[in-house]
Amino acid sequence: SNRPCLLCSLRLFQKFDNFRILVCGGDGSVGWVLSEIDKLSLHKQASCQLGVLPLGTGNDLARVLGWGGSCDDDTQLPQILEKLERASTKMLDR
Repeated sequence: SNRPCLLCSLRLFQKFDNFRILVCGGDGSVGWVLSEIDKLSLHKQASCQLGVLPLGTGNDLARVLGWGGSCDDDTQLPQILEKLERASTKMLDR
């Protein structure tokens, strides 16, 4: 299972006040990571930001946030990462 690996990785962020996480996947992956962030109370830290690289099948969240429904051209990855770096923050109510 990938769950213990994700929790171990996310625990590293407990040492930082400000951090960003890029989820590469679809709505299910984003939901999973957000749930694990909640379990560790990382969302209560000063600045916990989550970006979405839409690689899943649904990608409704990425669409709503204006990132489109899919990222299927890996040659565009540097431009996408630059766009993510400059992106504005949106609050989510879960």
